[in-house]
Amino acid sequence: MHPHIEFSHILNELSVNRNDPCEVIREIISNAYDAAASKILYAPLEEESGFLFFDNGVGLSSDEAINGVTPYEAFFSIGKSTKKKGESIGYKCQGAKLCFAATRILVITRSAKEADWRAIRIENPRQVLNVSYDITPEHTQEPWNVLRSFFATTSSSTASVLSEFGADFFKKSFKTGTLIVIHGLDTENYSKSFLSGDQPEGSYIYNYIRFSTRHGDVRSIDESQGFNANHTLQVKLRDIRQASLKIFSNQAWFDVPFGFPYLEKPTTITDIKSPAQIARLRDGRFFARGAKSFTLGSGKYSIVFAIDGNRRAHEDYIHLDRKGSARSGVRLADQRGVFIAVNGIKVCRYSDIFKSPVLESYMILGEKDNSSHYTMIINGEFDLVTNRNSLSGKSYGILASNDFTQQIQKFLDYFKNNDPAFNELLSRLKKESTESKLTEQIDDLKQSKSQIKSRERLRITHSSGESPSEEIFMCPIPGEEYLVGVLYANLYNFVPKDHPLKKFWKKVLTFSTQGIDSLGLKDLESDAPLKEQNLISIEYKYSFDNSGPFNHALAIVDYIVAWNVNLQDGEKVKDEYSCFGTVSRDPEFGWSISDIENDEGGSYQQKRVHVISLRELIEKSLTVKFHRP
Repeated sequence: MHPHIEFSHILNELSVNRNDPCEVIREIISNAYDAAASKILYAPLEEESGFLFFDNGVGLSSDEAINGVTPYEAFFSIGKSTKKKGESIGYKCQGAKLCFAATRILVITRSAKEADWRAIRIENPRQVLNVSYDITPEHTQEPWNVLRSFFATTSSSTASVLSEFGADFFKKSFKTGTLIVIHGLDTENYSKSFLSGDQPEGSYIYNYIRFSTRHGDVRSIDESQGFNANHTLQVKLRDIRQASLKIFSNQAWFDVPFGFPYLEKPTTITDIKSPAQIARLRDGRFFARGAKSFTLGSGKYSIVFAIDGNRRAHEDYIHLDRKGSARSGVRLADQRGVFIAVNGIKVCRYSDIFKSPVLESYMILGEKDNSSHYTMIINGEFDLVTNRNSLSGKSYGILASNDFTQQIQKFLDYFKNNDPAFNELLSRLKKESTESKLTEQIDDLKQSKSQIKSRERLRITHSSGESPSEEIFMCPIPGEEYLVGVLYANLYNFVPKDHPLKKFWKKVLTFSTQGIDSLGLKDLESDAPLKEQNLISIEYKYSFDNSGPFNHALAIVDYIVAWNVNLQDGEKVKDEYSCFGTVSRDPEFGWSISDIENDEGGSYQQKRVHVISLRELIEKSLTVKFHRP
């Protein structure tokens, strides 16, 4: 008997915990639920840097092949599964491979109608498993002895775990099912992630199971959490299986409740102020619940929206980390906002749902820290990519479709119109966002006004009427390419027509924030000044040098006007469009870029780009004084 592994390197890649160390727990819990388990046990093995996991499901049968592979073979195989798409999160049969990121693994299993248990030990599974490796198990009537022999030595903590899995356990509780023992798990921070500690409720593993696994099914809602009978009738599936899951801690078994941990309905709800009544929204303890299921095509989906004000969430999620306070290691901020779930398992964040034009009126929910007041979970049979932590392109397509977002809109519209807390929250968020943006603009304006006093400026003396007059202008600073253009266009009118450098001042006709910055006139005296042949393209820069490629095509630009220019005779200038040219000093003024061609040998020999230092041109064309306060 051999694994069905098409590429051995894939196993090496898959058996690495890439997103979270406890992904392996998520996957084997999913497998346990898929196997119809009613009892799941998890016991950390601290000395061995591993764990023991048991479920009393149907076991890994080696008799009946489904989809060309038996469940036992599928456990060790890549791309072979006995599950069907849509049945579970793990239909690709890849999640269990995280178990093989270990130095040793023991699997004991038993299926219905089998008199014996079957067991297999594998040393260095990630390195040795391939299509040639023999995975034929040994049959045993004393699996408790096989379990103990897997441990060369045992510490007191490991011995206390093994005492729970003696002959009595196997004979009474392990009639069918699978037991997995992992040694030397290849993971970072084993102690922080996998140990349950003296208070399991405050451990990472406990909270990870509740928030991120099939045992924390997001569809499990009830009236104690504030959902009404209609919500539960739509979302809570009648055939949803609920297993008993226990963690071994302090030589005793500790229950992990089933279902996603939505906060309970407040007992003194009359004392909770609504979003409109509180001075600061982040101090809110308001509360609201909404839920709906809908069908779209052949897909079935549900939405659960749980509003708990920021302060209430901080106070009642007592074991979750928050800014400045480390607790279980599971962060409160990572559980707030919009999420996608697949068959009940919360998979990934998806605040982009509010970027849809259909949901424009709810866009405020996706801004900045606004997610701290709610959790919204969209559940469905979405396809996942290989690592099961993000959605496939097809799934994103469904979520972005008008049909889907219109269903979300209908739900949110109904929720807003029928729940005062949600309606007030939206109004308050929009008001504070508007005020915040206005305040930000006011502060920016104040800062600009205060800084302008210390900026370099220039004073131009020119003839106006009978006596000379003086005009003041500000010098550009980095990022103010637009001001370079304004000065170039404005000061054109100050330069006498007979000045020898007047030909380097071009009359500007347009300004644009996209594409070419300006169009100007090549010859003001032309009989048809607006003919295409008389129009030139102008680009503005604060500084222009040869430190990187020019961001416009040299083949279409006529003038580059920069406040400062730093070029050398003979050097090459490249653009971002495969063209390059040679710099030469203009004998009259400035520089030019000529001999322009592209990487493929195409030539633009008639093309010449004029490069002008505006600061230098002003100094040489006008009576000017530059000074700084």
